[in-house]
Amino acid sequence: MAQFRSTLVAALLAIGAPIAAHAQAGTQTKRPAVSLSAGAFRFNLPDGVGTTPLVAGRIELPLSRFFLAEGGLALARPEQWFTSATVTTLNPDPRFATTTTYLIPELQLQVQAPLAAGRVAPYLGLGTGIANDRWPSKYGGSKGTYTVSGSTGLRYWLSDRVGLRGELRVRDVGTSDGTASEWTLGTAWRF
Repeated sequence: MAQFRSTLVAALLAIGAPIAAHAQAGTQTKRPAVSLSAGAFRFNLPDGVGTTPLVAGRIELPLSRFFLAEGGLALARPEQWFTSATVTTLNPDPRFATTTTYLIPELQLQVQAPLAAGRVAPYLGLGTGIANDRWPSKYGGSKGTYTVSGSTGLRYWLSDRVGLRGELRVRDVGTSDGTASEWTLGTAWRF
């Protein structure tokens, strides 16, 4: 009888442990998360081309184990060229550069493939938002236009609360043939 009980306990543990691990992984991937990332903003805008630092904050809301809604705000400070109306012999080139502030609030829908009990999750996303190019008022003030983006990346959870993420996000900026790519690395926290 003791051997039967030992066998029964061992069988229950063998069946129950993977079920518990799977259930735990399922609840982890269904918890909201906040992330903070930094990286490079490579831009090709009508008034400038180059690379500048970027920071981004994002909130991830899982819709299911495989789908997420993500809201975020990215900030970059590209140098752009403007044309002055004043052309003189002292200033024969009417073009000059100034740094602008680029704010990009957006929403994305992402599909992910949770692997290794949800610890590793490669993902793809599509989104839309507003590209708000904040120029100094003496150069015409802020300009806002829509942006469409696609992303690919990897989330890696170090624990059930803290993770890392790497991402490439490319975007089309409005009707002015502007494009940008964002290469970022960051940390994430589940709550």
